[in-house]
This record gives sequence, structure tokens and C-alpha cells, in this order.
Amino acid sequence: MPAPPPSWARRAGHVAWIAPVLGFIPLHVPWILGIPLFANPDPFREWYHGRGPGVGDHPVDGFLGLPAGAFYLGLLCVLAGLGGVLALGLIKDWGLVFPRWVPWLRGRRVPQWLPLTPTVLGSALMIGYSATLPWQFAADLGESSADDIFTPTGVLIGLPLLLAWAVALPLAGWSYFRRTRRPRRDRRRRSAAVDDRPASPSGWPRIG
Repeated sequence: MPAPPPSWARRAGHVAWIAPVLGFIPLHVPWILGIPLFANPDPFREWYHGRGPGVGDHPVDGFLGLPAGAFYLGLLCVLAGLGGVLALGLIKDWGLVFPRWVPWLRGRRVPQWLPLTPTVLGSALMIGYSATLPWQFAADLGESSADDIFTPTGVLIGLPLLLAWAVALPLAGWSYFRRTRRPRRDRRRRSAAVDDRPASPSGWPRIG
């Protein structure tokens, strides 16, 4: 069993699940319900029902019986919730060994790539998006109007949550990678064991 995460990694892991689950999702729930919290009511309603700017080809009727805005925001919240579970798994034992409630896999070691792949992809996406926020926020403040869907207040509340998430998740992922990678001496032993296998009768090294 790998060593437990250091204190800085535990703090990063907790921030990385608290930011989306207790920060991002509650902020978006009123919008999913059609409540224009920190938003300009008229542009928000147009966007919420698929008639505003930025919704592309979404039909006015939305998806699965939901308005286009509610479907989009609900999908974001589902992804945020999964990201929170992922972040917590990076610092918990069930991120190392499948727990009992996982059929067929219970008790088996979690492959390192399984949590690290979405961690790397999610971290890269958030870091890349966060890098554009200063210019976007400056433009929003300089050109804010009643025609904007969301007010600068909503951006000011959501921005720290996103930045905290974008910093904490890769830190927790880095700690997980370091704790779960195979020690160098074990890799050397495995390589030496392969080299010491007897050759086949033909004189070629035995494969497999």
C-alpha cells in the first residue's frame, strides 16, 4: 500500500472537491431552476430558453424536456460533481484500492492511469481557461451593460472557486502520481529478472 498523502496534498485534495461540490454546484442550482441570481433577468430568460447569444444551434425546446440553459448548466454540475469525487479519491484509500461496493473489482488495485487521466485532462482544461479570465473579466467590467446575461458580481463569486480548483486539483494529482508510481529499485529488479531468463533453444532470448 502506498504511503499516505502528505498534509499539503490532503489540503489540496479537500479544496479540489469542496470548490466544485460546495461552491460551483450551489451557485448554479438557482440558474438551473430559472432563477436569475447574479444575472440580468431579461437576457438570462432568453438564454435560459435557448434564444439568447452563445447557445449555438440548441433548439428552443431544449433537451430531454429541459430548457437549453437548464440542460447545459445541469451537465456542468454533473461534471463538477464527478470532478469532486475524483479529487477526493486522490487522497483517500478507495482511490488506491477499489472499495467493496464496486462489483467485480472490489479489493483490486486501482490502475494509476484511471484517476490520473481525467485529472490531467481536467487540470489542463481549467488552467487553460483560467489563463484567459483576466482579459475576459477586464472586458466585462469595461463594457458591462444590462444586455449581458450574467453580472460582474456572479463572475467575482465564481472566479475564486475556479482558480482554487485549478490549482488544487493538479497538486493532488501530482501527489497521487508520486505515491503510486513503482519504486525505481523495483523497476530495476523487474528488468533484471527479464534479462536473466534462460535463452530459448534457438539461442534467441526468450520472449514472454
